[in-house]
Amino acid sequence: MDNHARRRRIRAAILEELANTPARYMQPQKALLASLRLSIVPPPTEAETETALARLEADTMVHCDISPLGTKRWCITGSGRAAIAEA
Repeated sequence: MDNHARRRRIRAAILEELANTPARYMQPQKALLASLRLSIVPPPTEAETETALARLEADTMVHCDISPLGTKRWCITGSGRAAIAEA
């Protein structure tokens, strides 16, 4: 798998994982990363995941909430759900 295909796969896995979480639930980043490590072979590095999340957030497909303690939580947006439906 080339780098471009791997980046697409990581982005798709993030969207799929967040789409499968209950409505109004923000998934903690640690749980999201653990799920990605189980679903992608070889597991994505933290840098790959951070880059994918940053790009998805810039594209308004996901939203991040940061707690006062610095814990990140993620949810999918309507744009992210639309992207999944198009794929």
